[in-house]
Amino acid sequence: MLNGSELTTAIAAVLIGAVVTGVLLHWLWSHLNRSRTGDGARLDEMAARLHDADIARERAEEAREQAEALLARREAETADRLAFMQARMDGAITGREAELTGALDEVRLELETMRDGLGNARRRIIDLETDIERLSGKAAQG
Repeated sequence: MLNGSELTTAIAAVLIGAVVTGVLLHWLWSHLNRSRTGDGARLDEMAARLHDADIARERAEEAREQAEALLARREAETADRLAFMQARMDGAITGREAELTGALDEVRLELETMRDGLGNARRRIIDLETDIERLSGKAAQG
């Protein structure tokens, strides 16, 4: 069998092996436990960030919808104002056109009157020239 020194050496070797095995198992356990805890914390943090991002997205969609509604209202107001201004311009143009048409009719009437007067004056001149020639012919004969 084993003598005392061999037995002491064997017991020491078994104890050293048990301590080393215990240290390795402790390190492995703490490493696995810590990484699981770290993963859980990271997952919780990622879930919170995802939730915050989802809320921010919903707020952005609401702001976009409000902006689109405001834009639609402004476009409708602008279209109404444009239609009103177009109606005013059409009315003004129609009024101005009627005014200019009336003035043109007056000028045409005056022109016709002048032409008639000028035609009458020409006929009178021709009549007078004929009378003058007749009178001159009689004076030359007589």
